[in-house]
Amino acid sequence: MRFNTCNYSVVIDLQGAEFCLHQDQIVALERGLAQIGSADTGFADICTLHNGILRYESISLFPPKTDVKKQKVLLVLGNPSISSVANGMIFYARRDGGRHGFWSKLATARVMTPVTNDHRRQEADNRREKLLDDHASLHYSLGITTFYSFPTPGSDDHPYCGSAGVEKIFEPVLKQIRMQEIRRLLHHPFIDGSILVFTRKSLLEHFYKTTGIKPSHWPIRGKNSGGEDLARVLANSKKVKTSSTPLLF
Repeated sequence: MRFNTCNYSVVIDLQGAEFCLHQDQIVALERGLAQIGSADTGFADICTLHNGILRYESISLFPPKTDVKKQKVLLVLGNPSISSVANGMIFYARRDGGRHGFWSKLATARVMTPVTNDHRRQEADNRREKLLDDHASLHYSLGITTFYSFPTPGSDDHPYCGSAGVEKIFEPVLKQIRMQEIRRLLHHPFIDGSILVFTRKSLLEHFYKTTGIKPSHWPIRGKNSGGEDLARVLANSKKVKTSSTPLLF
């Protein structure tokens, strides 16, 4: 895996020592990938499986340099959508092309100043630039990543949508996938000294059980999912210190 400030590549040897998938399991995975590809033709541009080697693109948004006077905040979502990866921006747009409500919630929480444009592409480019230049907010340095790196369809009615879809398609090796993702999160320098916020409670609990580091929780849907709720979470959260945590993963 290679780090970048936005899109990055993941390569997994599914038949190697860590994963050890049998051929019939590889075939089942291929069927799942084909089902995803039939729902989103862009999937083939960011994911391939050949001779047991799975390669795909994912996305994270981290400012390479941060203002030491700002408090770092790292939001950990479930997993990226195919559209987010293809367009180089998390929550690029709603399915109808409108602006995703996630961004207005961040503005209310004063985590990111509003970015508006009638053209989604230009708006995404402007938002990405602000994030990577550490100009998202006067108060915070904002990083946004996902627990699972594997991209899935954004449609809620697809059998492989969201983090539940990731867990379904990788069920035979889910333990190894989760450990790989936790290593990625812990090894990124942005996490140290940040307020760590997970949006999925089940993934938060798994991360906490595995690492002993307890993130805060802010759901992006349903009860307590407003920007005011996020502001309260940040006000009552402590920053994490991974530099003093033994990396036993």
